[in-house]
Amino acid sequence: MRLGSLDDIHPLAIIVPVALAVVLLLVRLFILLRVRHRRQRENRQETERLRSLVIAYRSLAGSFTPATGDHRLQLEEALADIVLFGDLRQVELAAGCAAALVRGEPVDTQPLVEALRTDLREQLGLAPIPPTLAIPPSGPGPARPGPRDGARAAHARWRPPEAGAPPR
Repeated sequence: MRLGSLDDIHPLAIIVPVALAVVLLLVRLFILLRVRHRRQRENRQETERLRSLVIAYRSLAGSFTPATGDHRLQLEEALADIVLFGDLRQVELAAGCAAALVRGEPVDTQPLVEALRTDLREQLGLAPIPPTLAIPPSGPGPARPGPRDGARAAHARWRPPEAGAPPR
């Protein structure tokens, strides 16, 4: 019994399997890259969401003193961030706070602060705060540097013109 020589093998018998293997390898590589890019994008989005919610939490709960009229802009910015990045419950609570702010009523941010604290601790993998640990109510702390500091400073300096006053 004699084995066939290499001269008896048709060239397509070698080219087709090699080409098929290369195509399958390229498809696998393409799929892996797409999955990795999607995962990276989702991680960046989640990191930005958490960063924004932490800044909003610090703005709302940075102090254990009640909010004053001086904190209105800070509250508005924190509520806007929560409406944009928060989950449905947080958005509902932020909308209620914003509605009270618009009506000129006192704003009770405590339920929102507690919801944010619970969510952020869960997202960061921290143990929940036991219900037996009493945390005093908190209010807005000092203005913290954030991505909109330039806009915040410009808004703080701007004052509507007084009636009859020459334009600035």
